[in-house]
Amino acid sequence: MNETIHKTILWRSIYVLVSPIFMLLAVLACAGTGLFDTPSFTCPTAMPPTVLAGTPTLLPATPVVIMPPMDFYMGDAVAVGSVQFRLLDVTVHPDDLYAIYAWTLEVSNRGQEDYEIFPASQMFISEVQSPYGEVSGVWSASQSAADEVGISADMDLYALAPNETRQFELVASASAGDPVQFSFDLTPTITDDDRVITWVNQSNPFCAL
Repeated sequence: MNETIHKTILWRSIYVLVSPIFMLLAVLACAGTGLFDTPSFTCPTAMPPTVLAGTPTLLPATPVVIMPPMDFYMGDAVAVGSVQFRLLDVTVHPDDLYAIYAWTLEVSNRGQEDYEIFPASQMFISEVQSPYGEVSGVWSASQSAADEVGISADMDLYALAPNETRQFELVASASAGDPVQFSFDLTPTITDDDRVITWVNQSNPFCAL
């Protein structure tokens, strides 16, 4: 009888110790698919050909390629392996001390397997131009911010099938001003990794889109 009690207590103790680990693994498993390729964007139109000074030689057109640590720009189709991201449609709902910012993230899965994404957890505003200067932070999307301005936000985990493109509506509350920079976490299951895509909230000045 005592042996049975001891076994029961032992198994309960093991369960108490191990169950949080399984819960953590379950949370991480639902955090999205990690991407480890180098983000890049190539202008759809190349820079025009130029004539080499002092010679009749015509240099060929050179495409503009953006890669980290450079920021990408609004509308840039940033390729990370077989997945492509675009930041679109940033809007501001101002207030005195804070503002509500809404934006659209477009994601295209050009691979052969499903791509899981948790946009509300992976994407955030990382810099705001306030009346007192630029302010850096992590302002994530929230349902409360979306409710405040009556926007239907995408707050769940999603799986994009091969060749599927989808747009996600995200809303965040942050310091009052203008959103300068947006960031997207490429490896959500790795907490000490700093692999992010960063966009600045302006059109690409280097090439026509």
